[in-house]
Amino acid sequence: MKQKLVMIGNGMAGVRTLEELLKIDPERYEITVFGAEPHPNYNRIMLSPVLAGEKTIDDIILNGRDWYTDNDITLVTGDPVIRIDRVRQQVTTRDGKTTDYDR
Repeated sequence: MKQKLVMIGNGMAGVRTLEELLKIDPERYEITVFGAEPHPNYNRIMLSPVLAGEKTIDDIILNGRDWYTDNDITLVTGDPVIRIDRVRQQVTTRDGKTTDYDR
């Protein structure tokens, strides 16, 4: 049985870690990623050109929604985690969604 891995935050470093975990053992975890923003993982360094109108958010996406789907990762966007219950090993989002985790 796969361990449930929850990652809070959808930033570059965290997703890079997931990429490495998937290379090492793609069947080890059932992964859920929570991001407060409505977008999948993007290059935050390139945000200034987006704000200046030189690029679009789609131009700086690092891992599109298809990547998450292809890797059996549940991506929750626009609904930040507001509570972590370490005793029950459960996270709760602003919208009331609860997700259990092992790690």
